[in-house]
Amino acid sequence: MKMTPHENTKQFPALAPGPPRMFAPQTSTAVSRPKKNSTACLACKAAKRKCSGPDAPCKACRSTNTECHFDPSRDLRRKVAVKRTIQELTNHKDLLESLLSTLGSADQLQFDKVMDLIRKKAPFQDIAHAVGSPATTFGDPQELSNASKLAILEYGENHIETSGNGVRRPSDPGNIASSPEEIPNMKPPQWPTVSPYARVTLESLCDIPLFEVPAKPWTKVTDDDYLVSHLVSLYFTWDHPCTQFLDQRIFLQHMKLGDRRSEFCTPLLVNSLLSMASTYSDSPDVFSTPENVFSRGQNFFHEAQKLWEVEDDDHDLPNIQALLLMCCVFKCQGRVKKSWMMLSQAVRLAQDIGLFDTPAVSKKKMLPEMERVRTITAWGVFNMSSQMSIELQKIAPLEYPTSDVKLCGNEDFDWTPYPRSNKITYDKKPARLPEVREGLAELTRTLVDVQNLVSEKRRGTNLDELWRKAQDPFDRLTAWLQRWPSVPEIQPNPVPQVLLLRIKCLQAIIHLFEILNDPHQPQSVRQARFYQVKSVEETAQCLRIHRQSYGLKHIPSQIVDAIQTGLRILVPQLEESDESRQAFAELCRFGTALSHRFMQTADVIHEIRKNALHLGVRLPPEVIAIFDDPEQWRSLEP
Repeated sequence: MKMTPHENTKQFPALAPGPPRMFAPQTSTAVSRPKKNSTACLACKAAKRKCSGPDAPCKACRSTNTECHFDPSRDLRRKVAVKRTIQELTNHKDLLESLLSTLGSADQLQFDKVMDLIRKKAPFQDIAHAVGSPATTFGDPQELSNASKLAILEYGENHIETSGNGVRRPSDPGNIASSPEEIPNMKPPQWPTVSPYARVTLESLCDIPLFEVPAKPWTKVTDDDYLVSHLVSLYFTWDHPCTQFLDQRIFLQHMKLGDRRSEFCTPLLVNSLLSMASTYSDSPDVFSTPENVFSRGQNFFHEAQKLWEVEDDDHDLPNIQALLLMCCVFKCQGRVKKSWMMLSQAVRLAQDIGLFDTPAVSKKKMLPEMERVRTITAWGVFNMSSQMSIELQKIAPLEYPTSDVKLCGNEDFDWTPYPRSNKITYDKKPARLPEVREGLAELTRTLVDVQNLVSEKRRGTNLDELWRKAQDPFDRLTAWLQRWPSVPEIQPNPVPQVLLLRIKCLQAIIHLFEILNDPHQPQSVRQARFYQVKSVEETAQCLRIHRQSYGLKHIPSQIVDAIQTGLRILVPQLEESDESRQAFAELCRFGTALSHRFMQTADVIHEIRKNALHLGVRLPPEVIAIFDDPEQWRSLEP
């Protein structure tokens, strides 16, 4: 007999006792009710009709052959919208805190820049870039206000209790007072301020610095030996191999000894180095202002500035090295005039102690260790002075160092990426420091001749004569590229300093043709632009190898200028070839990553976007994705 639904719900007595069996708890099945769809597709919302809900297409769209699309974030009652609202409110909070910190600082230039943006009613994104706020997306204020009210109503329905550790969570309504008056001296809830960088990761817990050095007596900023060892390891992994105005072995040896009377290690030098190394670290301990991503290492830098004001004359070599590091820090901050000033002081001090031909000084017999450090420092000053004068189109009449670069020695070290990021082990590779040092010295000699063309152009030499005289340095730069490992040769076993040195030569070619670029002669412009674009495209190939091998988390600071120059060159060329578009996208990846560390790069990225809009250039889709997703670069690890 077929039972009706009503009969199905009756309870029937057992006809006879059943066989003994294990007790099984009874289960009841609740009658399911049809779910109410709280999300309608965009087409049904526009037509104000009932929607059957996800998944697309809904019944109404299917019957009308209409495109069906669901956007849960449009419904402010949903958790995804609440999460988005919380993130956007956090961005506004971070911007406000960074803005107050900037307005209260002593940096008049940055203060004026921010005030100018505020008066012009600039978008929040522009102001965030100017004050170094990590937030890059901001919702509509009215929408955020409405969403905040809905979020409060939604979370207000859940009562809150306090656990043993003081954390309040949804729980029994009986544990909550009905009004503030029921709790003596009750204050509004104070939510802790957490920096977005104050995260404990497995990587940081398992991190073992490459070099163990003490914090004391070298710095007053911290007494944390681990932090100082971490920063020193970062510096000698990512920065030192590309510049080399320190002797790595001698410096580390004397820093470990902790003797402030050392001729090769001083508190001024150590604090300058720690400031520069902080640009490679995400540790919350290196931020002077937790909400400002551009405040890395500022406490160490301020300590170095104080020490420089009272430094004696008994440590000339460490003083020169410290000035070079402070020059690099100012440059990373975008403070070019200050950077050039520090470099000029280093040059004068190096000349005074006889590292160059002028003025001549009596040569005293010195220990091989001292002669080696003097030679390394002299070539470090010479290289940096020549490169920076070309970048800034300045004249820096500096003689060659008195000692040959080969006197720096052939001592090399193993190189391995530090920290290890998402890889457990990396094969150790030769750092190739002597080879890089000699290659850089040869490249700098050619830069001196390129710099002479700047002087001749200022004296009024005609363009045809400049092109004729430029042939020799161009041939030498081309020959240098042919002798140095090519991109396919570097790719199987790359180290950043080898890639960077090739990029520096390509950048020298770009600077050479910038001198020959006369806007009044179209043929000259086309020819110069051709060589510049080809150099930028090869630069992008080198950068791609770096990204594929080591990701975008640690990028040598010496690459910054090449990226900024390359982006400016390629913007007008984006519709010319696929190679240019691919190169531009690669440079954008690096530029976006560096804009989270260096204010100057953040400004350049913003300038590039504005120029593209002004020129009516259609950006490639992958570039738009990079620009619009500030977190995308973090996922591009090797």
